Amino acid sequence: MLVKDIMTAHVYTINQNQTLLELQGLMSDDNIRRVPVLNDAGMVVGIITDRDVKMASPSEASTLSRYEASYLLSRIKVKDVMTHNVKTVYANADLADVAALMYQDHIASVPVMDEENNLCGIVTDSDVFRALVDIFGLGQSASRITIDASDKPGVLAEIAKMFADHGINIISCVTSDAKVAGEKEMTITADLSQAGMGIIEEIREAGYTVTNITTSRAK
Repeated sequence: MLVKDIMTAHVYTINQNQTLLELQGLMSDDNIRRVPVLNDAGMVVGIITDRDVKMASPSEASTLSRYEASYLLSRIKVKDVMTHNVKTVYANADLADVAALMYQDHIASVPVMDEENNLCGIVTDSDVFRALVDIFGLGQSASRITIDASDKPGVLAEIAKMFADHGINIISCVTSDAKVAGEKEMTITADLSQAGMGIIEEIREAGYTVTNITTSRAK
């Protein structure tokens, strides 16, 4: 899955020389929390969030009137509050790459660029979570079987054949490092409602350890 498959293509932007009052109006009118910041040449030079605006705004405990608070926000430029040196990703980047970037750098949103380095969208942590829900098949009526298996060629093919022999379609399969060295933890999502649980016994008889089975219903 690529970034362009999950990003928001219709992205709101603001110029770095506009004011926080203008930005506040944009965020309020369109219910948005993160806005890429452009310079006069249209290049992405930063990103600003509703939290940045809140931190720069007068405290709610302030004795300032609404008009005085608005005046103060009208004197602050976006470039004075925004995050500089913003990280960006390309639209054709892999979902795993942007997820790793957001996790490692502790960022909740990333502007997306096309091949000409023009802004073409934005991807947020919510977009990534939604994609992971799709990958794991969490929105469907299905069972998730977690299996510990040796990290060697042919294991996945062998287990997949067991499902095929039972006429079970695999919705998704995700692997990660197991706690035991030299093993992988494999989570297979499949609909077992028609075939029953015989597949589980066959997997165990083949020498694999089934560590968890959960079933969810479509929402």
